[in-house]
Amino acid sequence: MRVAVDMDEVIADTARAKRALYGRLFGYRWSDDDLRGVKLDTLVEPAHAAAMETELHKGGFFAAIDVMEGAREALAEIAERHEVFIATAAMEYPASCVHKTAWLERHFPFLDPMRFVFCGDKSVVRADALIDDKSGHFESFVGIGICFDALHNQGADVAHRLTGWAEAPALLDRLDAERGAGA
Repeated sequence: MRVAVDMDEVIADTARAKRALYGRLFGYRWSDDDLRGVKLDTLVEPAHAAAMETELHKGGFFAAIDVMEGAREALAEIAERHEVFIATAAMEYPASCVHKTAWLERHFPFLDPMRFVFCGDKSVVRADALIDDKSGHFESFVGIGICFDALHNQGADVAHRLTGWAEAPALLDRLDAERGAGA
């Protein structure tokens, strides 16, 4: 089975890094409850959101983000049985590409860099499954959409949801078996 995996808020803890940067630069502090079902940039002053966008467009922000808990181990296991591609909408921040590549090579050395896909519109990704935190990417995706749980997507109505990486290998194996059985 060919599996495409998003980076930000799926294998890279981008939300935590953004929260920390907003706190460091502007003094914002939020609880998880404050962020449940909302986008972070809707809670800040417009000038602060613009300053964050400027910082993200520099690209370096993406170099030092923590790996999501369990992602490395789960992807290593998944890669033993499935083709794994990383599909990230990096074109939102073109300067991030070099930093994201280095980050992937450092944290996921078992993944093939020739399977790193930097795109804007994920409908170009040809895979059997897409693990992403943004359910909107599933609308034009022809495979199975698997929503990776995040505070901002709590209200999303999705057929498949991962609440953490520990359950990912078994879910993909089950979906692959169902696909193979013609279900």
